[in-house]
Amino acid sequence: MPTLLKLAWRDLRGSGRTLWVFCACLALGVTLIAASGGLYRQVGASLLADTRVLFGGDVEVRTRVPLPEEMLEWMQARGTVSRLIEFRTMLMTAAGDAHLVELQSTDHTYPLYGTVELLPTQALNDALAVRGGVHGAAVDRVLAERLALTVGERIELGESLLEVRAIIARQPDRSLRADWSGPPVLISAAALADTALLQPGSRPEYRYRVRSELAPNAWREAFMSAFPDSEAEVRTFIERNARLGEVLGQIGSGVLLIGFSALFIGGLGVFNSVQAYLQGKLGTLATLRAVGLRDGRLAAVYLLQILILAGASALGGVLLGALLAVIGSSVVAERLPVAGAWTVLIAPLAAAWLMGVLIALLFALPALGRALTIEPAALFRGVLGVTTRTPARAWWLTALCALVAVGFLLVVMPDPLFGLAFVAALLLVLALLEGLVRLLRMLARRLAGSPWLVGRFALRMAVTGLYRADSPLRPTLLSLGSALTLLVASTLVVLALLHTIEETVPERAPALVFYDIAAAHKDDFEALVHEAPSLEQVDLAPLVLGRLAAVNDEALRDSADPRRRLEARDEHKMSTLQNNFDQVVVTRGAWWPDDYRGPARVAMEDREADQLGLQVGDTLAFEILGQRISAELVAIYAQKRFQSRLWLEAIFSDGALDPFITRYVGLAYMNGADAVATQNRIAAAQPNVVTVRTDLLLDEARAILGRAAAGLSAIAAVTLSASLLVLVSVIAAGRARQIYLATLLNTLGARVRAIGHALYLEYLLLAALTTAFASVAGSALGALLLHYRLQLDAPLGWFAGSLLAAVISVGALGFGAHYLLRQLRMSPAALLRSAGG
Repeated sequence: MPTLLKLAWRDLRGSGRTLWVFCACLALGVTLIAASGGLYRQVGASLLADTRVLFGGDVEVRTRVPLPEEMLEWMQARGTVSRLIEFRTMLMTAAGDAHLVELQSTDHTYPLYGTVELLPTQALNDALAVRGGVHGAAVDRVLAERLALTVGERIELGESLLEVRAIIARQPDRSLRADWSGPPVLISAAALADTALLQPGSRPEYRYRVRSELAPNAWREAFMSAFPDSEAEVRTFIERNARLGEVLGQIGSGVLLIGFSALFIGGLGVFNSVQAYLQGKLGTLATLRAVGLRDGRLAAVYLLQILILAGASALGGVLLGALLAVIGSSVVAERLPVAGAWTVLIAPLAAAWLMGVLIALLFALPALGRALTIEPAALFRGVLGVTTRTPARAWWLTALCALVAVGFLLVVMPDPLFGLAFVAALLLVLALLEGLVRLLRMLARRLAGSPWLVGRFALRMAVTGLYRADSPLRPTLLSLGSALTLLVASTLVVLALLHTIEETVPERAPALVFYDIAAAHKDDFEALVHEAPSLEQVDLAPLVLGRLAAVNDEALRDSADPRRRLEARDEHKMSTLQNNFDQVVVTRGAWWPDDYRGPARVAMEDREADQLGLQVGDTLAFEILGQRISAELVAIYAQKRFQSRLWLEAIFSDGALDPFITRYVGLAYMNGADAVATQNRIAAAQPNVVTVRTDLLLDEARAILGRAAAGLSAIAAVTLSASLLVLVSVIAAGRARQIYLATLLNTLGARVRAIGHALYLEYLLLAALTTAFASVAGSALGALLLHYRLQLDAPLGWFAGSLLAAVISVGALGFGAHYLLRQLRMSPAALLRSAGG
């Protein structure tokens, strides 16, 4: 073995520079897998390890009203209890600017897990204490940056003036949606009482977190058994962990699959690069076989070369991927509690390296097996015209390597179902592509024999080039076509999101959305809104909170289905149709007539209905403010994602909710400047009203979309780079054969110019076929994703992805044809002599 290794290394040093495409293709794919896998592991490990910290406790009991004393005593006997009162409200600065915040009132035991880090450093209770008759507040870092707040400034919450004592550098249970729903502001319970924000009609959430030695599920069962009539929602950190793990697994699996796709495309480059390298070694292989070197030792020499290059290339990709993962985790750490640790990177980086080596072997073995079938007699006939074949043993080894790679893929995937779907989709795509290649070759063969091509030498040669044995049609469609398919699909999705945010949403979105408008102050509120000069429209609708109690006379609390029992404790937002001001879409059933005034009818949101197995025609009973109301389910509707504002769970016919109306929600349409003034005016006069400016949400959406588009662009760029390298390897693999045929034509009298035209036309046909394939497949993939996952329509500029694919394919293949044409500038006699020698 040392002798074989020395021989392999010496030969590789002498001629291995031609395998740079092999190295580059493998390194790109491994880099993407290592980066995505490393980032997923870092984020996942941090979030899942700190689920108790993120959740705030082992168990959380959530209600809209304070728990009675007997419940608190029961809970305190079974663990440490912390009460957090939380609700959205408006914060006013000294300059008179209003901003939506998540107000959180804490007690002396908060937080149960983790610590709140403040700037300047101090204890939370000290920061919130009363000094000089003024309560303190700790504001979120994001809020401080937006409003340019500094320590020592005064802020107004409700009827109380507070002093900013600290900026929150890290809050262990900060919501992952805080930047959208409102940055948190921490105050004490006494400060909350002074704000006078807790009034009839306000919607605070009382969160009682428990740290207990009991198992969370056992604690919850004991609580529900002790207080079966309680309407409190009881959740455990285990549920949060499971849901978070599921979401992270889906995201991680999706990103890893893109990396594996890039590695698979890079594997095609490995095959072509190895084949081109070994084509140049056919004379050497024939000579070594002629002098008696056994096939096993000969295969070992070149297999060692492949393993050396694969290991080194994969290692380079791993190091680059690790660097990208660390950079990515530092960026994510600005928004999420992610602690970068090198130790969690070991497993994903090792997996990426091993997968890179497996893919290199998988794609190199057929080319190696084919080259080793060269006979010594080829030394006399000339190696360029010789035909080699891949032996059965090489195919069996390739199949074994493929099975190992698939098994390893399923092991490393966070969600194995994603891996199985990827393998199934890959096999389906390969089968479809093979069918397409065979069809195109058949059509090209028929077209080549058409009388219409008689006298058109260049065009006939170009068509002939599509069906000859060494045609680049299959690898071009598989590599460049796959990459351009991903590019077209990504372009379609990004354009649809941009269109939704920039045009669809702004045209239909109000400037302001209002919550918690007290029924007693409704007229005064409308007067404040109508002071805006540019006001076009204002819509107000009642908002009633209640619970679904029974379905077809079956009480949910007594149901054998645990999901229904839990649903009985969930609070729903309900309203009336109001000309469908929230733009929901009925998917089953139908709305009642506009003039309907009969018994109560209701429509339910599809997610709630499907979770409970509801059907149109069911009779539903709701509990609202201690009373029961029955209604017939006549419709099930879906939210329009980006265009929905209130996310109502139930919509009733007019009059059904009238006895329960205590508050309203509303929408106002006006220009941006008046929206800011109106928000400030309402916050000063009615601080209990929560006002959301949609332009701020849209700005945040644009920023998130920009980051997503940048990520998609980076992934598409890596995949496209791998595909272009594959294209280089395709050209290199067929270079000798194509130059040989072109030289033969030139010797028989064909002019170099005519051969050049034929070559350009052949690659132009390849570019057209590749663009057509990518356009159809990418548009179909993007349209399916938009329709079934994002529920969006395809944008008007859907052709942009196809246009981009056409430019890239024509440019890349045109450059390849130009390169090959330059190689024809040599003596035909010299080439023929070298071919025969």
